[in-house]
Amino acid sequence: MNSKATANGNGGSKWIRAEKRLAIYLRDRFCCAYCGRDLSTAPACEVTLDHLAARSAGGSHEASNLVMACRSCNSSRQDKPWRQYATGGAIERITRARRRALNLDLARAIIAGRGHPLETP
Repeated sequence: MNSKATANGNGGSKWIRAEKRLAIYLRDRFCCAYCGRDLSTAPACEVTLDHLAARSAGGSHEASNLVMACRSCNSSRQDKPWRQYATGGAIERITRARRRALNLDLARAIIAGRGHPLETP
């Protein structure tokens, strides 16, 4: 396995905190923003975050600029504008996802092994 940090979590990722990454996955309901593929049981190497506006074009690491994407869609999109690449219901799916708030508390609880913070022990 490559020891370098990668965007998909194989070997860790230094550009985004684990709880923010998981909160985006939760917000996007573990589905690829582009093709709608269910990624909830996909191998980690198939799951990525995609910058809607590329970093090279001034895009940020803000949650509103990041969507969950399968490796195939993320690789296929390359540097195309996301609205040009997105087909079918993808534009609507992405627009809805970007409006949903991140649940960082839930992401932290899951990472800490506590499950949902509203669950009773």
